Amino acid sequence: MKKLILVQWNVKTGPLNLVQFPPEEEIIPNEFLLKIWAKHEMNSDSNFCSLKEGKKYYCSLLKIHKIENQPYFIILELDENDDVRIFEEILENIAEDLILKVGKPYFSHVLTETYTTIKHYSDLDEFQIFLRLFEDKNRIDILHILRKGVISKPKLEQNLEEQFGYANLNLDLLLTPFIRLGMISVLNDPGSNISFYLTYDAYACRIPPKQSPKVVDLEQKIIKFFSIPQILDDDLLQDIVKLHQQPGVKELNSLLREDVPNGIDYEIALTTVRNDPTILEELERFSFIYIYEEKQVFLFSNLQFVKFNPSYLLHILKKRYESKEISLEQLIHQIEFISK
Repeated sequence: MKKLILVQWNVKTGPLNLVQFPPEEEIIPNEFLLKIWAKHEMNSDSNFCSLKEGKKYYCSLLKIHKIENQPYFIILELDENDDVRIFEEILENIAEDLILKVGKPYFSHVLTETYTTIKHYSDLDEFQIFLRLFEDKNRIDILHILRKGVISKPKLEQNLEEQFGYANLNLDLLLTPFIRLGMISVLNDPGSNISFYLTYDAYACRIPPKQSPKVVDLEQKIIKFFSIPQILDDDLLQDIVKLHQQPGVKELNSLLREDVPNGIDYEIALTTVRNDPTILEELERFSFIYIYEEKQVFLFSNLQFVKFNPSYLLHILKKRYESKEISLEQLIHQIEFISK
């Protein structure tokens, strides 16, 4: 991502105010703004669009200011190799707060922080994307439906409403982590709507540390704990994911992995999680750390996400095809994805 642009739009006169970060970058031409506006006008199903003009590549989110009732475009200029789909979610998350702070004395600081947040989001690693997927109940319910194999977009929307009571969801936004993780493929099947194909399923589990701690009692506790599989169910996983997104938890895990045998001082661990002892207590409660006499903190287990081939679909697909729930073409495509 190259820059963040915020434009207040007047339907009669065009752009009213334009700010961007970094401020020294070249201003987006008016002709590109008009093309972005036209794309938003033509796309009534979504408030997100993209525009490619030569070497320039933009994506835009249309947001209405809830007090002024004025439309704003939040535009990103992207690098040519950026995947535009990953930016819709973060723009949706930051849009309302950003435009509500337009005109405030500290707005330039807000704009800078927003730019940094978006840059960080686009650089998320696989583990962090999995956290975003499993923190969201809507996405977990979508995964349950996808575990029956290929499904058209209208049918997925219908199932979400009938089974879970969801209506008017932004499905494209919710599917972003699945696409980034390579868990689904999206195809336009001839004569039908867009269809989603499950290419990989995933589960979460605890795994033991690679080295043994020097505390004998703790080593035996770890051996006993992992004598049974530590696969996590979805309900428990949601709480664990939220915990792993607390301030400092990622940094704490990194510190603990660096010296598993000796652990780290309790005070260092506490400082790392912003002096919040409840975070350490919760990590111990969920068996990710072990606090030894409130002096040392040891790594007890790691959270790991595992992708696997959904070969279990073969039996399900046969029944769905026989009941005419899916077409022959959809059946073949889904089997091809499983076979890769």
